[in-house]
Amino acid sequence: METEKDKLEKMENLYNMVVRFQQKSHEKNQKRIKIGLRCLYIIPAVFLFLLLVTDSSKIIFLVLWIVSLFALAIYLITVEYMDYNLQNQMNKLEGRKNAPVDGLIEMDRFNESVNRFEAKVDKLESTVDKVTSSAKELLRPEELAAKLLGDPAASDDSHTDAANTNEGGKGE
Repeated sequence: METEKDKLEKMENLYNMVVRFQQKSHEKNQKRIKIGLRCLYIIPAVFLFLLLVTDSSKIIFLVLWIVSLFALAIYLITVEYMDYNLQNQMNKLEGRKNAPVDGLIEMDRFNESVNRFEAKVDKLESTVDKVTSSAKELLRPEELAAKLLGDPAASDDSHTDAANTNEGGKGE
C-alpha cells in the first residue's frame, strides 16, 4: 500500500512535470512568435521577388500576399492565445488567480529600440531646425547686402525705406 509520503512525492513529481512542460511550451511559443514575425517581412519580399522575376498578373500576387498575411495573423494570435491560457491554468494551479502573465515578445528590447529611434528623430529635428534657420537668414538679401557693405543701419532702414516708398507712391 502507498503511504501518505509516497502519494505526496508522486504529487510533487507530477507538479514538477507540469511546471517543466509549461516552461518548455512557453519557450517554444516564444520561438514560434519570432518565426511568425520574421515571416511577416520575408513572405512579402518573396512575393515581390516572384512578381519581378515572372511576368504574371499583379493581382494574383496581391491576393496571395493578403491571404498569407491573414494566415500569419491567425497563426500568431493562436500561439499567443494558447500560451496565455496555459499560463493562466498554471497560475490557477499554483493558487495565483490574478497573477500577471508573461508576454511572448520581449518588450524591453522593443522599448530600447523605440527609445533609440526617438533619440535619432530628436537629433534629426534639431538638425532640420538649424538648416531652416540658416536658410531663413540666407533668404533676406537686403540684410545680406548691408552686412557685406558694412552698413548696419542700412539693414534696419531697408524695411522702413520700402514702407516709405509705398506711402510716397500713393501720394503721387
